[in-house]
Amino acid sequence: MFKTPILLVLYNRVEDTHNLFQIIRKIKPEKLYVAADGANRAIPLDYQLCLKTRSVIMPEWKCETKFLFHDEHIGKSKNVHQAISWMFEHEEEGIVLFDDTMPNLDFFHYCEQLLEKYRDVPEVMHIGANYLRRKKKYLKDSYHYSAYSFIWGFATWRNTWQGFNLEMKKAPEEVFKVIDQYVSNPIEKLYCHRIYNTLRKHNLDYWEYQYNFHIWHNNGLCVSPNVNLVTNVGFKKRKRRIRKLMKETAPILPIQHPGTIERNKRADNYIFKKVYLRSLSRVFADWFNEVILRQEKKL
Repeated sequence: MFKTPILLVLYNRVEDTHNLFQIIRKIKPEKLYVAADGANRAIPLDYQLCLKTRSVIMPEWKCETKFLFHDEHIGKSKNVHQAISWMFEHEEEGIVLFDDTMPNLDFFHYCEQLLEKYRDVPEVMHIGANYLRRKKKYLKDSYHYSAYSFIWGFATWRNTWQGFNLEMKKAPEEVFKVIDQYVSNPIEKLYCHRIYNTLRKHNLDYWEYQYNFHIWHNNGLCVSPNVNLVTNVGFKKRKRRIRKLMKETAPILPIQHPGTIERNKRADNYIFKKVYLRSLSRVFADWFNEVILRQEKKL
């Protein structure tokens, strides 16, 4: 039995949720939290898909299971924010997985070990699961420290999540000062400033970026593994440049810890140039077109 609580955040992906739950069955967590967004009335058959997705989660082992099912469609970011906040009303720490992710079994023990190791280390706020570089350049240690919080499967603590919300109330000058402490490259700085300005100006919810700003505002760092531990299968229907982010997973145990807590700026520069600037900005643009402009996604 696996003791660390696990939160599953669902929507309407029946097959992907089924495949994810087969992995969960192998781990057999003692505590399982399940949060699901409601059906979007604008999408035909979405209600049926949501019901089928929820019905997949049926633990047959001894497991304390809690459910948070929304009747109305509240959207991805609100669903994620409410789900994680709900779990932390009951738990001090936990693992978060989404219905479009497939974790390696080592991911769970990696999270468990690092949650314990960094429980009382305030500068480490996020335990990520993704390694997106083409070549394995960090083989000595099992992971490094990054400014970027990849969220396709991660672990964190209640005290680091506290204070995070989707409201952009902080003055731009205050946020830009925080950004500038992490970013020195002019292009990267301009990118971050524009993302923040767009979110604030249009009052948008895009929790991945807002969560990263939350970590920066609290002078935090993220743990990033040196092998990929979770595949985002949701990218399989995206454009080719996005599908490239679907990296195969690999084992990471036993874990070799770095000697000091120091951000790997070289790795972060690569991630910004090859992932954020080229790919995740496209994801943001697609989301903006679909949700705000109501345009169909072009695959």
